[in-house]
Amino acid sequence: MARITRAAKHLTHQSTPRPLPVLVVALCFVTLSLPSPVSSADSCSNALSLGSLVPFNTTGLTCFQAWPSQDFILRFGKAASGSNVWSFVLSAPDNGGYISVGFSPTGRMVGSSAVAGWVTAAGAGSARQYYLGGTSSSSCPPDQGKLALARGAAAPTIVSKGSRLYLAFQLAGQPLTGVVYAVGPSGSLPGSNGLLPQHQDMASGTISLSGGSSGGGSPATGGGDGDGDGDGDGEGEEGGEGKKSKRAGEDSGDGDDEGKGERRTSPASASSSGDNGGGAVLSSKRRHGVLAVVGWGVLVPAGVALARFFKRLDPFWFYAHVAAQGLGCVVGVVAVVAGFKLDDADEGRFAAHKAIGIAVVVGAVLQATALLARPAKDTKARRYWNWYHHNVGRAAVALGVANIFYGLSLANERQEWSYVYGIFVGILAVVFLVLEEWRRNH
Repeated sequence: MARITRAAKHLTHQSTPRPLPVLVVALCFVTLSLPSPVSSADSCSNALSLGSLVPFNTTGLTCFQAWPSQDFILRFGKAASGSNVWSFVLSAPDNGGYISVGFSPTGRMVGSSAVAGWVTAAGAGSARQYYLGGTSSSSCPPDQGKLALARGAAAPTIVSKGSRLYLAFQLAGQPLTGVVYAVGPSGSLPGSNGLLPQHQDMASGTISLSGGSSGGGSPATGGGDGDGDGDGDGEGEEGGEGKKSKRAGEDSGDGDDEGKGERRTSPASASSSGDNGGGAVLSSKRRHGVLAVVGWGVLVPAGVALARFFKRLDPFWFYAHVAAQGLGCVVGVVAVVAGFKLDDADEGRFAAHKAIGIAVVVGAVLQATALLARPAKDTKARRYWNWYHHNVGRAAVALGVANIFYGLSLANERQEWSYVYGIFVGILAVVFLVLEEWRRNH
């Protein structure tokens, strides 16, 4: 009986499955079932495999690393041998913003025509032409420019594939050899008006239409600040100058047949032609800023000083005070109106700045109406009127000066502008203190 029991235990022990082999087999199945990682890399040593995602053949295009620091790769060439149509494909990492490439007669961003493209989180894409006429969004409107872009089925297209964006377009005629590149801020795309937010970075370089040892062109260097375009092409408030471009030769870089591919493309809303003139001396944003500084930041404080410290020169002080305050308010109101006419892509960012501007205008209107209701000097009401007039005026001046500094920070102007105005305000404050001490002693 004991032998039978031992035999049964031995058989039970042998028939129990060992957990280790089962675990190894399960891990093998899990490993095999995991999806293979999709490479997001692109290089000139790899042929494009976009297939029908791009509306023209992309094989045989000249390729070079256009902007190494941002991993921009540019492919370009003639659509066919002897053709006057040029094909371009710009490849860049998809950071949730836009990418753009422009063609400049001077090597600078302002005055160039660019194609910008982006793909939303929902997969909808858009590629449009912009004329970079200045340093603000409104001076760089969409669907304008000097590039003779193809329309219809061959219209500019933006493709998202493997964590990269591919901006593809064709243009008729020999392109300029000076090129500018820009990348938009991550997660910030244009609104319904098509105006692009300020670029995150930009640079300029050249392309070589004759091929040769240049390998397609000179890679863009630098980036960041310079003389720039503005937020228009999406490029930023202050763009960059990058390198001055040179003209290279002409033909070559034939582009022929097909590439294969998979995945989706986002069809572009095409842009075409239309001149837009050169950039103005001052952009609309800077005109708004200059008017605000002259009106609220210089003339109105000067009017306050005339009333405070020069009453001994009666009646000169009164008429000078009214003239300075009146002119300052008119210029300031024009600045506020100009600010509201600016068409910015990010309206919410400027809401507080606009609200303070409205408060300053309300203060100016209250001062003007108070002047019409000024009581006689020998009445009791004149004391209360003086208190109201002085304090409302001081509050309006303080808000106006503060809003100028706030506007400079919002406009992303170079810090020198804030420093210069800050020095002016500091000098003005010292003069006020000296005159106030002098007034009390006399």
